[in-house]
Amino acid sequence: MFDIYVLSVLAFFVLIAVLLVIDRKNIEVNSYVLFMRRTQRGRGLIDRIASASETFWSKVGVVSSIVGVGGMVFAIVFIGYIFTQQIIGPPMAEGPALVIPSPSGEAIARPGVIAVPFWEWIISILILIVVHEGMHGIMVNNVKSKIKSLGVALFAVIPGAFVEPDEEDLNKKNWKEQIQVYSAGSFGNFCLAVIVLLFMNFAFLPVFTIQSVGYMGYVNATEYGIEAFPAEEVNMTGEILSISGHRTHGFGDFQEVLGRYSPGDTVDVETTDSSFTLVLAENPDEPGEPFLGIAGVSETYVLRSEYKNTRAGSVIDFFRNLLSWLFVLNLGIGIMNLLPLKPLDGGLILESLSERFYPKKSEQIVRIVSTVSLALLVMSLAVSFIL
Repeated sequence: MFDIYVLSVLAFFVLIAVLLVIDRKNIEVNSYVLFMRRTQRGRGLIDRIASASETFWSKVGVVSSIVGVGGMVFAIVFIGYIFTQQIIGPPMAEGPALVIPSPSGEAIARPGVIAVPFWEWIISILILIVVHEGMHGIMVNNVKSKIKSLGVALFAVIPGAFVEPDEEDLNKKNWKEQIQVYSAGSFGNFCLAVIVLLFMNFAFLPVFTIQSVGYMGYVNATEYGIEAFPAEEVNMTGEILSISGHRTHGFGDFQEVLGRYSPGDTVDVETTDSSFTLVLAENPDEPGEPFLGIAGVSETYVLRSEYKNTRAGSVIDFFRNLLSWLFVLNLGIGIMNLLPLKPLDGGLILESLSERFYPKKSEQIVRIVSTVSLALLVMSLAVSFIL
């Protein structure tokens, strides 16, 4: 039996291949993996947005410059801190990971790699790139520089868009204007991440879901010399909605309600799967405290009952996952793009700053900092794969 999700992914690649063949005369191919289609479409939209309020975009440029420079410093310090923690910190300290598309509808996490469900990944990347490049274009326009070209691109399997400023003209601008252009892309991604987060928490989730308590699994009882703790004894599954009729909206409620009972008490735990009756154990790490025997307890959201096992519920779940990945990818890629490493935007920001304040040593500064940034990133990724 064919997997509909996998078939839809294959159909996408077939469509891309057909479009490349049909429009092959207008497509530039670089290194056999980068396909570029230059066009003038979109330039008018960028011009209209930028000219709608030059004062507004000038203020945005100042704010994005501050965020860009601060983000550049944060990015290299963050990578350095992560690498240090991987080496001398906890044995399984988390490091950076490659984010790639998965042909299935499930997210897969492996050391150094996170595979995002294909459609959530491809839609998120498209939105991310359009916002990123669009902000670059708006800011190029705002500082009265020129856009050399713009268009669409395909790098291996990653579709996107690009706005290419006229570098000679941009290099004639002062260092503040240059930084406004270079920092605009990541700043746009950060703004989008905030908008998505606010929309999820104050609009989407309250309408379609209810709060509950999730957990990663059972506590390994054999480490404490017993066969199983209560949750494992009754094979409890699903997110926790209530304990003996007391609603648990999150971790705080869970602790407060559970704290009303003592080891040996019998409670009814209602989950999204069923209702389970169990006898509370004593917390082996906190004598006298009640214990269910579940690990990784956290607040989560589940579909409202009217949407469960319905087509509408599947659509809601898809958009919930899409919004989650859209937030994560915009935030994560926005930060990594500010790493002071040429040709990333962070490296270009560093170059503008060094040429302004240390013109004689600018090239050396950029080369050294870029080398250190690349080394930290590669070593941290390598450690992630090893772990």
